[in-house]
Amino acid sequence: MARFASCWFLLLAACLAAFTTVQAAPSPWTQGDLAASKPVHKRELLEGLLYARAVNDELVARGKGSLSEEDARAVFELHVAATRKRSNPNGSYGPTKLPSCPPAPTNQTGGGIGYLRNATSQEINAQEADYIQRHRTSMQSSWRSWLSSNSPGPNLNSIPGGVENYTNTISNLPRVGIAVSGGGYRAMLYGAGVVQGWDSRNDTANQRGTGGILQRADYFSGLSGGSWLTGALAINDWPTTQALNDQVFDLTNNLVLPSDDTISFYADLVSDVKDKRDEDFPTAITDYWGRALSYHLLNQTMYNDEGQATTWSDIVNVTNFKNAAYPFPIVIADQREPGEVLIYQNGSIFEFTPYEFGTWNRVKAFVPIEVLGSNITNGNIEQCVEGYDNFGWTVGTSSTLFNGLFTSLIQSDGSSIIKDAILKVAGAVASQDNDISQVPNPFMGFDNGQNDGTSSAQYISLVDGGEDNNNVPLQPLFQPARQVDFILALDASADATSWPNGSSLYQSHLRATSNGDLFKEAAVPYFPPPATFVNRGLNTRPVFFGCDASNATNAQTAAHGQPAPIVAYIPNYPWTSLTNFSTFQLKYEAAESQAMLDNGVELATLGGSNATWSQCLACGMLQRSFERSGVARPQECNDCMTTYCWDGVEDNSTPANPYSPPVGKPQWVQNTAEQQAAPYTGGDGSTTAMNGEGNGSNAAGRTMPGSAGMAGALALLTFALAAY
Repeated sequence: MARFASCWFLLLAACLAAFTTVQAAPSPWTQGDLAASKPVHKRELLEGLLYARAVNDELVARGKGSLSEEDARAVFELHVAATRKRSNPNGSYGPTKLPSCPPAPTNQTGGGIGYLRNATSQEINAQEADYIQRHRTSMQSSWRSWLSSNSPGPNLNSIPGGVENYTNTISNLPRVGIAVSGGGYRAMLYGAGVVQGWDSRNDTANQRGTGGILQRADYFSGLSGGSWLTGALAINDWPTTQALNDQVFDLTNNLVLPSDDTISFYADLVSDVKDKRDEDFPTAITDYWGRALSYHLLNQTMYNDEGQATTWSDIVNVTNFKNAAYPFPIVIADQREPGEVLIYQNGSIFEFTPYEFGTWNRVKAFVPIEVLGSNITNGNIEQCVEGYDNFGWTVGTSSTLFNGLFTSLIQSDGSSIIKDAILKVAGAVASQDNDISQVPNPFMGFDNGQNDGTSSAQYISLVDGGEDNNNVPLQPLFQPARQVDFILALDASADATSWPNGSSLYQSHLRATSNGDLFKEAAVPYFPPPATFVNRGLNTRPVFFGCDASNATNAQTAAHGQPAPIVAYIPNYPWTSLTNFSTFQLKYEAAESQAMLDNGVELATLGGSNATWSQCLACGMLQRSFERSGVARPQECNDCMTTYCWDGVEDNSTPANPYSPPVGKPQWVQNTAEQQAAPYTGGDGSTTAMNGEGNGSNAAGRTMPGSAGMAGALALLTFALAAY
């Protein structure tokens, strides 16, 4: 051991020297010395040294002798390299141009060319399929236990054939997705609260029969503020949302106007984005926005430098992803060409998964996400790049709301000094096309006859995933390839006095019906117009849409005959406190964020006041399984579907009063016999009471920002423009 003791101190000295040196990084697919890599950080240093020591001790225990100094250093380097497997290898925000490329995928599902996977056959890629299979296998016993559990559980032992009929075979298990809407921090915290009410680690959720729904779900999609929750959960190894709120989010510090050392904060953002620009990659407001988000979404004990080099694809390295223990995460962004202001209903929606980037619309193709940013033509890479999928940039792209801010300001009435100032700055941003996020087009040269010119574009321009007015990310879960049976749609949109009114769901219906055959491959439930949601109280409590699969749009043309999933609409509502904060509120006091989480738990569990809620959720999840097996529903499920399924009755008259719900249990929950009744209006849930704002809203379902949000947005826009 004396030999290693000497090596230990030499190794420590060498590693400390490496820690203070910043040099270029080698390709992760070629051999290279750590001295040529990015600096070793303290956590990596400690873990690497402990690992080398453990290897040495194991060799000694086996009588193989101790490590030489050279071997010890090699072991240390291998450990550090392995733990950095997918992070940007140069340790900076700027993507890395690599001297060599990873091998192109082979035998791709649906076929492909080089690095490009053709998705016209409506199949998911092999890695995602493997993840879902492993996840469902790991959840098999959980499904069995939950479905058969007595009060407060579903207690569905009366199902014909028993619970085992739907849990003994993996293919018979329900496929469930969770979709979290956009809406800034409001949507993130609303989603966090609801998810906490479905988490098996939460005592209240377990006591009310809803614990474990989160873990059993197969997919978790988010856009804009919902993407922040999706990303924060996945990249931080699926902590509880309470832990995220307490230890990670740091919401008492303004997102773009931190209370301490603001100058240093902005200087760091400028320096980071400059690294990307210096590598000749396009940069825009989104880059600064994404870097700012990383300060609030990443656990700083897990990721160095506020996620400067952390990538979206780093999700594959966390323990719970490796074990397929939680839902598969997806975030989305909308395509928009420079010069456009509006995002059209038939625009393409692009997905970011831990494995791929691409779209099911028009282009219908995907590429491995780790090569995003590479120079790709017809599936072949001319220059390989790694690290373009920076974590902050990815969720920032999904929430690029500055052009939405610009259009809402233009459309609003009145004037003020701050409005005039931000109009000037935001207008300059839009005129320079800096309000979009650009990706070197990985589908250049690929044309399947439907891609509307994308094959010839140098860049793909992406914006906030809710700017097509589909503010709940249902589209990834409607894809037949994913075979989802039941979607829990969490809506914290700001449609009416910063409360949701079903506009997003109605837009999903319009998208499916107004574009000819463009979206005929995906069956979508019918959703009524917003007036019906408000007049009949459908935005005050859970409602199931699509219970009768035969009535869905595109039911006869869906790929693989995949029926539309049932969509359980879970709208934001003030059960215990007002939760209609402005989308542009960029700072929350601790009491405010905790109140959001607590309200979400009450909403997710119906306050524990409805003994059949968990049973009815289970019935909804099993409905497509009943249909596939040809087995009649048990009476309990018949009762549930009568209670929660929308009855198809519309009332599209103009609502008599502005929607403004009071704090407390929704009227329907107090008396479920009063089927889908209109809510009380004129309550205290107005934006005037909450934020000192007016009641105007824009087409994207986001209210005008209050003065604090405006000031923050103005500051970020101003400094970002100045950096150019």
